[in-house]
Amino acid sequence: MVRIISILSLLVALVMPAQAQQVDPQVLVKAVSDKVLTTILANKEQMAAGPDFLANLIESQMIPIIDQPRMAKYVLNKYWKTINDQQKQDFTAGFKRLLIKTYSGAFKAYTGQDVTYGETKYSKKGDRAIVVSDIHMAGGSPIRLKYRLYHSKQGKWLVYDANIAGLGLLKTYRAQFNEQIQRDGIENTIAKLNAVQQ
Repeated sequence: MVRIISILSLLVALVMPAQAQQVDPQVLVKAVSDKVLTTILANKEQMAAGPDFLANLIESQMIPIIDQPRMAKYVLNKYWKTINDQQKQDFTAGFKRLLIKTYSGAFKAYTGQDVTYGETKYSKKGDRAIVVSDIHMAGGSPIRLKYRLYHSKQGKWLVYDANIAGLGLLKTYRAQFNEQIQRDGIENTIAKLNAVQQ
């Protein structure tokens, strides 16, 4: 579990500035990753004082460039079509808070591991990209991460998934929510998600 948390901490690479839309996604990932990780390391006292500093950092820097509706729709899979617009908004809002909470817990474990990046891999149409990075863990083999992005109609590169050592983030969430929906029903699942993340 500790190993996974330390790996997840490097998902700060999901952050990228909108003004640099035309730059190679790998360049964006590395530049902003370096900036945010430096901020985390330089503010350990504020982070230790409570969860607000890190949560606010994630919400202000990461969340705007993550396609939350797309992720939420994928996670709910077939159930997305069975709920109304208000329920979709409620689930997406709860999922956003879940992402913030997940990354907040993960970033606490970051201790300055080195990260190296490979070349960006593009789809044939050039509208999708995979950024590959290796996290060099002390005393162990590098952990490979893959960040999946797409180029939106608004001209922005947006993150819609990440793969950690072969484990897909969205597939993991989808499996978890599918199990809960089968057990509790879709309405109760949405209600519990928002209650827990308040």
